[in-house]
Amino acid sequence: MNHKNEREDLAAALRLAARQGWQSGICNHFSLAVDDKHVLINPQGFHWSEVNASSLLLMDENGKVVEGEGEIEATAFFIHYHIHKYAPSAKCVLHAHPRFTTAVVCTENGRLEYSHQDSLRFYDRIAYDDDFNGVAVDDDEGMRIARQLGNRSLAMMAHHGVTVTGTNVAYAYNDFYYLEKACEYQVTAQSTGRPLRTLSDDVCRQLAPGFQADDKQNLDHFAAMRRLLDREEPDYTH
Repeated sequence: MNHKNEREDLAAALRLAARQGWQSGICNHFSLAVDDKHVLINPQGFHWSEVNASSLLLMDENGKVVEGEGEIEATAFFIHYHIHKYAPSAKCVLHAHPRFTTAVVCTENGRLEYSHQDSLRFYDRIAYDDDFNGVAVDDDEGMRIARQLGNRSLAMMAHHGVTVTGTNVAYAYNDFYYLEKACEYQVTAQSTGRPLRTLSDDVCRQLAPGFQADDKQNLDHFAAMRRLLDREEPDYTH
């Protein structure tokens, strides 16, 4: 096993997330399924700016490290394993507590409001988990989170943070980026004290597909961000 390309993509996502301030301490975790039984994931105890392709751990379906040196945080196994297992399209799973998205889920009945065009890319794609049960350290909680996600590709988790999934790293990264941007606009607009100007459901249904279907834009965005790393942090591929 090696999975060079997958390792480089996931390491890039972690480095970029560190640059963008999405990391909380040495917590949170990104993963990528490389086959039906094995998942790449960041090791416990590393700042994401330290992670490179070779430091990622390969985890089996029992949570055992089969390639690499280090440990897997318990919550990383229970959250990521069950999502990968029960949502086959979730090849990449990004879980973190970014500032603005987390601020939204810390408000009463926190929801992404459709007040900016970036929010339309998430219309009818977000699952809301309003049942916070503390630290996810067992199968029951991991399965509950996976079931809450259902057939949606993103979960906004009350009192917690966000989980974004995708069929590859580029798609998941792009969604994470624009979800945090949409929430930033929302929180900033609400800070003015004036009501949000939201779009009606009819308008959202009409316009959302135009913001959700551009696969090339997803891939090109991640490729552009990787070029920044190639110039400034080329060791991420090592």
